[in-house]
Parts: sequence; C-alpha cells; structure tokens
Amino acid sequence: MKSLLSNLFRQHHLGRVLLAAGLALQGPAALGAQDLIGTQRRQATRAELEQAIAAAEQAQAVSEPKTREKMATHVASLRQRLRNGDFSPGDRLYLTVLGDSALSDTFTVKQDQSIALPNLPEISLRGVLDSELPGHLSKELSKYLKDPQVTATGLIRLSIMGAISRPGFITVPVDQLVTDVVMNSGGPAQTSKFQDTYVKRGDKTHLNHKQFAEAVRTGKTVGDVSLRDGDEIFIPAATTTNKLTVWLPLLTAATTVYWITRGGRGRNNTP
Repeated sequence: MKSLLSNLFRQHHLGRVLLAAGLALQGPAALGAQDLIGTQRRQATRAELEQAIAAAEQAQAVSEPKTREKMATHVASLRQRLRNGDFSPGDRLYLTVLGDSALSDTFTVKQDQSIALPNLPEISLRGVLDSELPGHLSKELSKYLKDPQVTATGLIRLSIMGAISRPGFITVPVDQLVTDVVMNSGGPAQTSKFQDTYVKRGDKTHLNHKQFAEAVRTGKTVGDVSLRDGDEIFIPAATTTNKLTVWLPLLTAATTVYWITRGGRGRNNTP
C-alpha cells in the first residue's frame, strides 16, 4: 500500500510539472491568467454567491463611477441567479436513482422550470442552483420513494471546431474536465496550434487563449469556466512551428491526474 501511494503521489506531481512546463512555453502572461473559479461558475454555492454580493456592494462604496456601474450590474446578475436558479427551459440534466431504471435517464427542463419524471408529479427547479441539484431532487423524491440514492448533474451541449480530430457537437456533464472534452473528441489534430485554443459565445470571446490555457493547467471543469449551451471551443491550425508534441502529453497527464485524485470517479459523454 505504501508503495502504491508513493507511486500515485509521483504521478500526481509529474502531471503538475508537465502542465506547468507546457504553459511556460507561452511565457509569464499565461501563468498569470486570472483564476477562472469565480461567482459565475456553475457549481458555485448559495453561500458563495451571497458572499460575492456582499463584497461587491462594499466595493461599490469606494469605486469610481464606471466601476460602480459594473458592480451594480454584477450584483443584479447574481441576485437574479439566486432568485431563478441555474436551470432554464430547454436545459437537460442527467439523473440516476439507484435501483430505479425508469428514473435514471436524461430529462429536459420545461418552460415553467420543472421536470416531468415517469409516474411522479413534476418537480420544480425554479431557484435551484446547480450545486443544489442532487440535494433538491433527493428531498423531492423522498416524498414518494424510501431513502432514494440520487445523483444528478446538468448537461451542456458544446461544439468543438477547428483543428480537432472529430469536430462537431458534444454533450457533457458540467463536472467534466475541459481536457476531457478535447480528448473525447479525438484530441487536437496534428496541424493544431493548441496553445491558441479559445472559447466563443456567439460573436464574442468567452475565454481567450490565456484563460483556456489556465483551465487546462489547473484541471478546471466546464462548469468551473461557466460554459453554456451553444459555446464553441475553437482550436486554430498551426501556421508556424507545431507544438502539439508538447501539448498532447499534457492533456493526457491532466486527465490522468484527475482520475487518480478523484479515485476514478467520473462520467463518459452522456447522449
């Protein structure tokens, strides 16, 4: 056992070293990219959002007019999220109830922010945060089932385009690693310039290449970086020296570290 733990520690440390080394190729700017875990991440708790509101309101008092305006908009957005929750009409979630195959399926949020489950009354998700979903569904199902063992996660439909082995659309749980999204699409093509990968939201950039690199380096999930339905991960093609020979091992290492530290817990793509 001691030998096994020692090997796992070495592999975990190696993964961190490889990721840091890859980002070092891009210079200090990438290493200094802003932390992507913030109040907009899908798994933020109610307490975290309330603390963020309090901090933003305090900052408004000592800020310049333009900053105060931005803070006010941010506070309003957070309050709306607390009020409405994270699940909008058309969103999908994956539910599993141990021992009940009828309730273990993918369900779509209706116009009134409820989900319809087989042979049960509809369950409202209005005001429910992503971080509260398993507990909320467990509580609601306990009204009809004895001690239900529930797991649940929101699903996001993304597109991954550019120099990727299998471009197209992919549906993933919000707790899936960003690196897994790339690797489950076949990984970057040999012609890719992976270090310039970014995320588009409509005609705007949601994550620039430095922020995306930070997400890869630190093992962020799609929920951590606040990806939404319709977002596009775009991998440019290389026009100069190809650095895929460095980045492909880093992607593999990041995924390996995640499975080691999480004890192998995770999901494949959900249809």
